[in-house]
Amino acid sequence: MDKLTILQIAEHAGVSTATVDRILHGRTRVSEKTRKRVEEAVKELQNKNIPELFLQAAKGSYRFKFLTPNRKSNFVVDMERSLKVATAAFNDVEIICDLHQISLSDGNDLIEALDGIDPDQHQGVGAFVIDAPGVKQAISRAVERGINVITLVSDIPDSSRHHFVGIDNVSAGRVVGNLMGRFIGAQDGKIGVITGSLRIRDQFDRFFGFRQVIEERFPRLQLLPVFECESDPEKNRATTSELLQNEPQLQGLYSIAAGNIGILDALDNTDQSPVVIMHELSDPVRKALAKAQVDAVISQNTDHIARSAMRVLRAYCEDKPIVESQERIRMDIFLADNIY
Repeated sequence: MDKLTILQIAEHAGVSTATVDRILHGRTRVSEKTRKRVEEAVKELQNKNIPELFLQAAKGSYRFKFLTPNRKSNFVVDMERSLKVATAAFNDVEIICDLHQISLSDGNDLIEALDGIDPDQHQGVGAFVIDAPGVKQAISRAVERGINVITLVSDIPDSSRHHFVGIDNVSAGRVVGNLMGRFIGAQDGKIGVITGSLRIRDQFDRFFGFRQVIEERFPRLQLLPVFECESDPEKNRATTSELLQNEPQLQGLYSIAAGNIGILDALDNTDQSPVVIMHELSDPVRKALAKAQVDAVISQNTDHIARSAMRVLRAYCEDKPIVESQERIRMDIFLADNIY
């Protein structure tokens, strides 16, 4: 056999073309078992001139797995749609996107999913994460197996993950604090805060930034204890109803996470009109913003996040630099005047 392509080796060894390419070019770590399988394939195909492979590479392919929350908020649905569509943005390489839903109620599902990823099948993983015991170690184990790991939307910055794709959540919380304080004006009052779980870093960071601004610039406003409602619409509805009934001085309501439909249901059944600020511009939130039930929404573009995740994972697979300015996710602020 005079000529041998990466595609032929990959098919003979039962691995992806991306794995063969990584081995031939010494890119990132692969398991010794996989390396031997590829070496045996080359020998069996009787190729005597390995360098020629570099000039005969078939169109490469990468397979990435994305771990998304199994609680189907509008944001998660949009994120999964964006991930599926983003693979078509690359003409020079084939990218396969596998979605795997996990529970973020604790870290067990996430740990099991990370430990179950085979570097021979998936070259990278993008994960929604929760900072629970054992998660950092699971990320480290995945990286040690040669898998490129990025976090999406929520981060664990002191882990060994390669990159984070999402907005600056502390800044997002500070923006909400400024808007809330300015919208309420010179009144004294209380602010209710509803979130999913403060163990999820994006939610913790948003609350941290929000609290900083309220305490520094609007000390007349009192923050009530945070309600962690697991992003469950029914729990959000019940909590909002309780706040509206029991807190006559309630001037503001900040929804940090998902499950906003429950909060909107509770607002539909009251004559009170606190300043309400939420995250993510879903259809129900957009309608509430248009009718002044919600005052402002902080959002991030899921299409940009998905394309950025694919580009970043590919860059790590190919040992190429990341264009930081291109991968910086923009934070959008929507009022009734600029919704689309």
